[in-house]
Amino acid sequence: MKELFQNFKNLNILVVGDLILDNYIWGSVNRISPEAPVPVVTVNRRENRIGGAGNVAANLASLNVNVTIAGVCGEDKNAEILKDLFNNGKIRPFLIQTPSRKTTTKSRVIAQRQQLLRIDEEDTEPVKKDIARKLISMISLVKENFDGVILSDYAKGLLSEEFIQEILMLFGNKPVIIDPKGFNYRKYHGATTIKPNFREFTAAVRHPELTKDEMDDYARKLVKDLDLKGIVVTLGEEGVYILNNKSKSLRIPTKAKEVYDVSGAGDTFIASFTAGLILSGDWFVAAKAGNLASGVVVGKIGTATATIEEMFNHIDLIG
Repeated sequence: MKELFQNFKNLNILVVGDLILDNYIWGSVNRISPEAPVPVVTVNRRENRIGGAGNVAANLASLNVNVTIAGVCGEDKNAEILKDLFNNGKIRPFLIQTPSRKTTTKSRVIAQRQQLLRIDEEDTEPVKKDIARKLISMISLVKENFDGVILSDYAKGLLSEEFIQEILMLFGNKPVIIDPKGFNYRKYHGATTIKPNFREFTAAVRHPELTKDEMDDYARKLVKDLDLKGIVVTLGEEGVYILNNKSKSLRIPTKAKEVYDVSGAGDTFIASFTAGLILSGDWFVAAKAGNLASGVVVGKIGTATATIEEMFNHIDLIG
């Protein structure tokens, strides 16, 4: 596994999806407001992080993968913050900026290691077709540079069925891994694999009552219906389920020492899984790589990344 991660530096991966700026407001609470029954937060610091599809790219960069991010954002201050974060994080940005949309921003107020409030500023209408075509054209010019693609769908308007199918046609001979969102999974038809979490998986197969022990038949049917090579379902604190390209399934337990915050763990998993799959060609090995990386970030608050050094220190800590 260590040798696998050390070879990540030889990869070039493209991430395409919905761009989000995550803004964190950190503070402390010592009293309740006299104006309403709500806590008063005394702000200690503010922090901007890369969210959404960008967090997948940030995780790849943290693992020494050469990574390019492609997406659409506004012509506003938050877009400039995002671009600076990409450049500082050694992520090559392919961005289409348009004044007709605002850059999606999620602001979280956190005190005593607990999230008290989240404020969303966003446009979720479908991206205009001329903007989407422009992004496709930019990607097509450099498609040969990449070993694989991750599509990160946060349902903010970019990854329409038409857009996804064009990407799949562009990269027909390379792995395209998708982190899905919503209920229309038909738009992912023909991808290498999708990586829903368990709740998303049960919604996709129209059986919300499903237990984790009953997944296998439904996973096989979904793979067949969507013409996938296989499927990966993250199970939160319980690890991950994989149905690989040879129709064999496996559940791998989590490697987390402590769980503080699972937000963004799916981004970490798909980054490591994709890189591991491209290098090894083995779905189970790739899933173990993803599980190892996400086991580190759930011990952190908010969207976070893991380094190779952290992961192997983490293995030593958990025995």
